[in-house]
Amino acid sequence: MAVRCRDGFWGIWTGLPLRRIFSWTLACFLASTLAGGGTVFAAPPEIELKLATLAPENSSLTRIFEEMHLDVNRETGGKVGFKLFAGAVMGDEEDVLRKLRAGVIHGAALTAPALTDINPDLRAFLIPFMFNDTREVDYVLERMDKTLKRKFEEKGYVVLGWPELGFLYFMSSSPVAAIEDLKGRRVWAKAGAPMSQALIDRIGVSTVAIGVPDVLMGLQTRLVDVVYNSPYYALATQWYTQVKYITDLPLTYIGGALIVNGKAFGAIPGPLQGKVREVCSRHVKRLVDRTRQDNTEAMELILKRGVQRVTPTPEQVHAFKALSDAAMKDLGPRQLPPEATETVRKLLAEVRSSSSNP
Repeated sequence: MAVRCRDGFWGIWTGLPLRRIFSWTLACFLASTLAGGGTVFAAPPEIELKLATLAPENSSLTRIFEEMHLDVNRETGGKVGFKLFAGAVMGDEEDVLRKLRAGVIHGAALTAPALTDINPDLRAFLIPFMFNDTREVDYVLERMDKTLKRKFEEKGYVVLGWPELGFLYFMSSSPVAAIEDLKGRRVWAKAGAPMSQALIDRIGVSTVAIGVPDVLMGLQTRLVDVVYNSPYYALATQWYTQVKYITDLPLTYIGGALIVNGKAFGAIPGPLQGKVREVCSRHVKRLVDRTRQDNTEAMELILKRGVQRVTPTPEQVHAFKALSDAAMKDLGPRQLPPEATETVRKLLAEVRSSSSNP
């Protein structure tokens, strides 16, 4: 029987945590205490990898990870399994990373922004307005999979899958269809997000830097007029109750990774490592599908409950993307790796060309 604690959350696109308000299915992907013990199964495996996630119990992530444990345990003849620490019990994403580096845990499911110090190439995926849809994301990620994983391995980590939070959208008290609609608005912003800050600086709007747990209150008191996140996040946190409009334009795609310390993974007998990789990859792909479904359903429910959809014209979309491109040029190579960025853009050109020439 599984024993889990009661809450905790996945990270948002800034890489900062959602401590008590976010039930992510990546994403809400991107439970117990260390003393009392995570998700506990009847017969602990010979090699037990401790995994941390900010997702709460009964989220899609924790349910699928429990199934992943059972499959790994069965496929390895009871030799390998996972012990899951869910929710805020491990702290925020920065805390989880520190514990991963210190060896307190062996692995974690984290959002891409939290992982950019380990693999800066992930920043190329975080550029505003880079991707139009999940088909483009899948095309690029599939072709960069080996390179991205190798970069993690060089830093001592094994990637077992690529979960995601999904696309973020503007949510606001007044319609936002064009760049000009942001002028004079109080836009929520977070520190430590160089690409979004570069875009905001280009637009020239006033920003309000408050913590994630304070955003709902900020919306209620009109401290902020414009926020951004995934539909599922907006639904789970009740942000949608304090906005009137959602802009139907993907702002930024937020992916993630399930990573394990290389030394801990190396302790698994060689013949079994392939089985663990295959099982984990299969289950993380299931999680991605579930996350996308949750975001679609959340968007439909938000609109059904009275939030109005704002659809920018092609000209307005082009203006946003052109402004973003100009803003990205202000960033140096440490903030935006040029080789990875060029690769992403080249692959996007390929998939878009194939779409226009069936």
